[in-house]
Amino acid sequence: MTSDDRPNDGSRSARSRREVLGATSGAVLAGLTGCLGGGTAVSGGGGGGDSGTTTARWAGTQNPETSCWDYEDDSSEGADQCGLVYPVFELKRRLEERSADLELTLVDSKELCSEQSCMTKMDSRVIELGSSSVANSAKVWPENEIWSIPYLFPTHSRASIGYAFTHPTVWEEYWVPFGRKYGAIPIGFDPPGYRAHFVGVGSDPEEPMTSPADFEGLKIRTTQSEVISVAFDELGMNPTTVSFADTLQGMKSGVVDGMEIIPQYAVSAGITDVTAQATLTQWAPGLDPIWCSVDFLKGLSDGERETFASVTAELAEESVRRSDDVYESFQGLSPDAPVEGSNYQTEGPDGEPVRVNWLEEDQLAEWREPVDPATNPDLYRDAIDRVHGEFTDGFFDRVYDVARESGVPDRSADFSLDAWWDDYLERI
Repeated sequence: MTSDDRPNDGSRSARSRREVLGATSGAVLAGLTGCLGGGTAVSGGGGGGDSGTTTARWAGTQNPETSCWDYEDDSSEGADQCGLVYPVFELKRRLEERSADLELTLVDSKELCSEQSCMTKMDSRVIELGSSSVANSAKVWPENEIWSIPYLFPTHSRASIGYAFTHPTVWEEYWVPFGRKYGAIPIGFDPPGYRAHFVGVGSDPEEPMTSPADFEGLKIRTTQSEVISVAFDELGMNPTTVSFADTLQGMKSGVVDGMEIIPQYAVSAGITDVTAQATLTQWAPGLDPIWCSVDFLKGLSDGERETFASVTAELAEESVRRSDDVYESFQGLSPDAPVEGSNYQTEGPDGEPVRVNWLEEDQLAEWREPVDPATNPDLYRDAIDRVHGEFTDGFFDRVYDVARESGVPDRSADFSLDAWWDDYLERI
């Protein structure tokens, strides 16, 4: 890939992200009665009018009983049941903490939508915030297919996912036109990782499945992403798009051979209970953003918007910084996987470990070479051209290069957020 003219590492937003993260934000959110509120969505004075309240609703598939933020703190509520590290519940807590007037309620997605349809509720203004992976969101916002192109991001670099997703070039060339077209932008996300391939208990864990040939012909559940289905076909797998519930039963009975999923969600959804093997193909980003209505953000007062930007920026930066630790230590997905005491060591069938296949470079090459967009761009021509035609010509080459530029830290703990949604809101 080659890079066209674009802002270099030193060309950042004029407004320092450090200033936003360091802003004092306690009382200025007093008028915001819930970026994540329950009941009927109501706007009072655009976030700062005479009524002094603004209410919004969030929905997503994340379960508070199996999700947490303080996963390292054994004494924190629900830590012993935590399978998924996700920021929306912490967003609720921090907003409440910074304003005595905040009463926030998270809407159970079962009342509104499935993992593949929550975004339609945003489009119809039933909710102002929603969570859906970039892969699932492409069903409603097809330009997001570009994020699921296999090996768009380098392997062994979770930091590159967060770095590119929030890079100034990406905000300018993708998220600004995305927000103009769909009226929504990302304001947070889980610790970035990679999607992986899982096979059910019908597989013999003593025979490690490490190559595409081992998966050839298997019926593997995936999202409704067109680019993932294209890659499945190229690798010889049989993609199917059944529900989580049917996948869980199917992996027990053998009706479905396995699934392709973000490894954190396999734990929280109980998929690891019926998983014999997890193969870490590192082939597509595992990223589940919190999407927010642009109209809602624009309706906030200046003080409310400053505080909301500060809180969401803090959480976004923390999400990226903790991604290596979440996946390698908490989930246990490292070369020594499954790590002692980690989820993949304790949450397998009958409480036994899941066999985790960590792939060496030659094994990763078997997966990458047939579907690598650098050498096989025509496989994803529709997805690439859709973004080039609707948003910015040449964007795919630029985001591919951004994910590999020198500013990407070697470890996610060294990540620093350089641009955020409030820097670009006026341009949407």
